[in-house]
Amino acid sequence: MRTFFRQLIVLAAGLCAGLASAQTYPDKPINVIIPFPPGIVDGYARLVATKAGAILGQPMVFRNQAGAGQRIGTDALAKSPKDGYTIGVITNAGVVSGATLAANVPYDPLKDLSYLTQIFESHYLVNTHPASGYKTLRALVDAGRATPDKVKFGSTGMGTGFHLATEQFVFAAGMKALHVPYRGESPLLTDLIGGQVDFAFSSPASQQMVEQGKLVALAYTGEKRMASLPNVPTVKELGIPHVSSGWLGFAVPAGVPAPIRERLIAALTAAVNDPEVVANFTRSGGEPRNLSGDAFAARVKREIDELRELNKSLKLTLE
Repeated sequence: MRTFFRQLIVLAAGLCAGLASAQTYPDKPINVIIPFPPGIVDGYARLVATKAGAILGQPMVFRNQAGAGQRIGTDALAKSPKDGYTIGVITNAGVVSGATLAANVPYDPLKDLSYLTQIFESHYLVNTHPASGYKTLRALVDAGRATPDKVKFGSTGMGTGFHLATEQFVFAAGMKALHVPYRGESPLLTDLIGGQVDFAFSSPASQQMVEQGKLVALAYTGEKRMASLPNVPTVKELGIPHVSSGWLGFAVPAGVPAPIRERLIAALTAAVNDPEVVANFTRSGGEPRNLSGDAFAARVKREIDELRELNKSLKLTLE
C-alpha cells in the first residue's frame, strides 16, 4: 500500500511539473530540424516557423540535417527531448516513403512522432529542357516506351515525394526511365536546365523558369490545370491515370505534453493563415493547409498503407 501511494505521489508530482512547464512554455528559443538542404521548400518551412515563433514570443533556430532521403533529420527529431523545444519539418519522404521502403529505419513514423500541422501542399510540374526535343508529354512517354532505360529523370533524392511521384507516373504510363537522384531541388533544376537529365517532376515554383524559357512544362499532376499556367494540360487529360502532390508539415517527438503540442499547433495554424504566407504559397502554385493533430496523423497512416499496396507492383527499395 505504501508503495502504491509513493508511486501515486511521484506521478502527481510529474504531472504538476509538466503542467507548470506548459504554462511557461516557451521561455527559450525553439530548435527546428529541417531534414533536407536549403532551397525552395526549405524557404516555405522557414517562413511559417518564423511567423509561429513570433506568435509564441521566441525565435526559431534552424538546422538543416539532410541525408538518407530525409531519414537522418527525421530520426534526429524522433530522438529529440520531449519538451517542445525541438520541432521538425516533415514531408511524405521522411515519414511515408522513407519509413516504408527503406530497410532498418530507426524510427516508427506512427509511434515515435506526434504530428502538429500540415502547412502546405502542391502538385508537380512535369518539366523538360528546351533542347530535349520533347514538345509534349506524349512524346516523352513514347520515347520511354520505345527506348527503355535511355530516358533519364531527376529527383530531389531517393525516396522523396518527387521521386516516388515520378516512379508512380512512369509505372502508370507504361514507360521506362533511369532515375538520377539529387540533394534537393536547386541542383536538380540546374542540371535539368543544363540537359543532364531529360525530365523531372518540379515544384510549381519552377513556373518562373518555364516563363523565362529555361524549362518546358509538359504537364501538371493536379486534378485540374494550374491557374497560372492554363495552357499546360494535366497528366490525366492526356490519358494517364496519375495525380500526385507533395506536402510539408511539422511534428515533434512522441511524448511532448499535450498543452505544449496544442500551443505549437495554434501558433502554426495562425502562421499559415498569415496573409504574407498565403500570398507566398499561392504565388508559388501551392495551397496552404491546416490539417492538424489526429487528422494529420491519419493522413500519414493512409499514405503509408497506400504505398505498401502500390509497392507490390513497383517493387521499390531504398538504401
